[in-house]
Parts: sequence; C-alpha cells; structure tokens
Amino acid sequence: MGTNSLPQGNNYLLFLEDVGEYLYNIDRMLHQLKRAGLWQQVKGIIVGGFTDMKDTTIPYGKSINAIVSEHLHALNIPVAFDMPISHGEPNYPVKVGGYYQLHVHEAGAILQEM
Repeated sequence: MGTNSLPQGNNYLLFLEDVGEYLYNIDRMLHQLKRAGLWQQVKGIIVGGFTDMKDTTIPYGKSINAIVSEHLHALNIPVAFDMPISHGEPNYPVKVGGYYQLHVHEAGAILQEM
C-alpha cells in the first residue's frame, strides 16, 4: 500500500500468504486493503499458506481462514483457499506479475498459467 508496487487497474489476482505473523496483524492488514478500495479492483484472490502464525496471550479467537473469510465473504469474485503456495510445504512457485487464470469450484481450485 502506498507504493509504486501496488498494481494499477482492476484486472489482476491478489495473492495472500504470510509467515510468522500475529493473527490480529493479518486482520488489520486486510482492513487496510479494504479501506484502500483494493477489493473492488481485483478479479480473484488466492489464499496461500499462513505458516507459523502467532497469537497473543489473550487468544484472538479466530483461525486464519476465518479471518480471511470474514473480509472476503461479500465479494462476488473467486477466492481460492489453502493453495499450496507459502513458506511451508508444499510450496509451489508463482511468478509475481505473471498471467494466470483462476478457476474455483466446489471440488477445489485451479490456478493456471497463461
């Protein structure tokens, strides 16, 4: 946010993953993306692995998928959870800035390079 690295326009997929972060920080980051209007710009969201997540002394009370779902539930775009892209295992590569198609259906999701 606030840098030239943020894609311009509205024809891209957003990829989310993290390692070693506090659960409440992920919630805060997703609020920031929403407040910046990012949800209206993306065509789909890929949720990779959130590995080695941390919680506070008083538990946050939500899993990472529950936090992400809460932010994305009202969007009318494909959202693929638990994609094998992360800092853990398995970890499939994704080209940042590459061209992909995302297909999400009841049985799972497919991310296909174009």
